[in-house]
Amino acid sequence: MFKSWIAIAAAVICGAASTAYAIDFHSEEAAKCAINHWDEIRAIADPKLSMMDSILPKAGAQRIKDLLGGQNHLPTNPPSREWLARASDAIPEPVMNMFGRDIINKCMSDGH
Repeated sequence: MFKSWIAIAAAVICGAASTAYAIDFHSEEAAKCAINHWDEIRAIADPKLSMMDSILPKAGAQRIKDLLGGQNHLPTNPPSREWLARASDAIPEPVMNMFGRDIINKCMSDGH
């Protein structure tokens, strides 16, 4: 758990995810991939979401809490495209990329 915290903190503080590799979670293709691979994304994100209070500035952590309805986990069922767009706006890009970039990139390159 400590290693996860360090990885998230490093990504948020340093902006480790380059915009050249950022996923446009507002795009139809990325949203479709996120929805189709929701369980995989949840498996990565859920264990890390409870750490957001200690890593993000208060306002950033609050945006995530508001998005998740006060929960420390993503919705069980795949969300709507609208929810994904809100998530993309609420969760810092480095964190979003850590949660789903590899899965979504693979999906988009495979055409699924």
